[in-house]
Amino acid sequence: MDIHQLEKAKRQWQAALDLVPQLVCLLDADGRLIHTNRAVERWELGSVASVRGQGLHALLHPGCTSPACYFKRLWREIASDLAQGRRSEHNVFDPILNRYLSVRTQPLQSCPVQNLEPGELHALVVVLDISDQQRADAVSRSQLREVINKAASESEARARSEQMQARLLAILEKTTDYVAMANAMGDMLYLNPAGRALLGLTAGDNISHLKLCQYSHSDAPDRINHAAITTAVKEGLWSGESSLRDCNDHEIHASQVIIAHYDANGEVDSLSTILRDISERVQAAQAQQESHAALQCLSCHLVSIQENERHRIALELHDGLGQSLSLIKHAIENVAGLVKVSNGEAATDALTQLVPLVQEALNEVRRVCTELRPSLLDDLGIVRTLSWFFREFESSCPNIQVEKCIDVVEHEVPTPLHIIIYRILQEASHNIIKHANASRMRVSLQRSGEELHLLIEDDGDGFEPDSVVLAEGQRRGLGLLSMRERATISGGIYRLESSLGQGTRMEINWPVA
Repeated sequence: MDIHQLEKAKRQWQAALDLVPQLVCLLDADGRLIHTNRAVERWELGSVASVRGQGLHALLHPGCTSPACYFKRLWREIASDLAQGRRSEHNVFDPILNRYLSVRTQPLQSCPVQNLEPGELHALVVVLDISDQQRADAVSRSQLREVINKAASESEARARSEQMQARLLAILEKTTDYVAMANAMGDMLYLNPAGRALLGLTAGDNISHLKLCQYSHSDAPDRINHAAITTAVKEGLWSGESSLRDCNDHEIHASQVIIAHYDANGEVDSLSTILRDISERVQAAQAQQESHAALQCLSCHLVSIQENERHRIALELHDGLGQSLSLIKHAIENVAGLVKVSNGEAATDALTQLVPLVQEALNEVRRVCTELRPSLLDDLGIVRTLSWFFREFESSCPNIQVEKCIDVVEHEVPTPLHIIIYRILQEASHNIIKHANASRMRVSLQRSGEELHLLIEDDGDGFEPDSVVLAEGQRRGLGLLSMRERATISGGIYRLESSLGQGTRMEINWPVA
């Protein structure tokens, strides 16, 4: 290749080098510019000719005299690498040019710097403006951080959601309420342990064949399907009372809530129900109603008994005491007549005959008063009154053997309980005589610690307590209710046990201080 071709190639190479956007510099051993491409002009750092002989720092930072300038420190690192024949690359932000730069150096001589002639080519330096790339990288990094943060946030939210689901599941598993979930067709998908226990199912029983209202009682399935579920689907929620049958056919009264769950299209995709057993509350309400009805009946009967008792007392006073007083009156009139005719001996005989009549009238008065309230209770106390009562009972009912165990002293029985115990024993004895057909009656009154215990039992025919219905003329039902009410009102706990052919046993316990 001749000299002309070389010159032509050189010019072509120079022209191509001038077109590249990078700042390309050739440096001598002292770090001064031998040549640079026209990027120096596009960067507005000067002309190709004017910058020749300048150092790289003076080219990039004209007029900079700061000893703390970062590029001075950077050039020392670059010069050290060049002196050792190493290439280097540094990415920096230049605050004067307000650009991100990539400074790349390549040594062009393998011999030591001190062996080079002045002005001899030593190194190639290429300075690239990477601002756009850095900004793009910054945007990418920012976007990447956003993606990472979003992923972390979603992962955290997912973890919280999973934790919350686990907690909710634990709550469902531990709650004492019946909780079930089903698909839109009502096929059972989940039933918590409390629900299984309520229905009598074990943890291993398969529920996939069950319906949401499968165990509902009587007309409840139709009502739940046609009313409750329809309302839940339409309004999202239904609540009310229902009843179930467990696997043993026992009825369970319940307070129930049915919830409809919707998909993204607003269609029902599942149903859930929460049910609470309120059987005890319902039974308590029924018992209260029955007790109220019984008390009303008792009140009516008590009024009737009061009137009957008044009628009985009036008849007894008329037939007994009234007749005695009439005879006494006639006898006194007779004595008065005899005295008037001065027949003293006959008057004395008439007065003598009058004494038994007066005594009979006094006995009748005492008998009526004793039936109304035995004065022995007030005079002698409960223990001696019970002894008197047993003597009277044995005297009037010799065919019934009485076993008695009165294992208390007088001060151990509170005074307000004296009349309660007496009336209960009086009523129980009346029932035994009239209804039990018994040959033996056992009565026990004992104190144990802070409790007073009364037991009355017989070996009679017995009866079914649930079959005794309080009705007009049924004094036995009234008597049982009366004893129970007396015991309860006085703070006692009443218990009655009886069955046909097995006699009757009544126990009452009173707490006493």
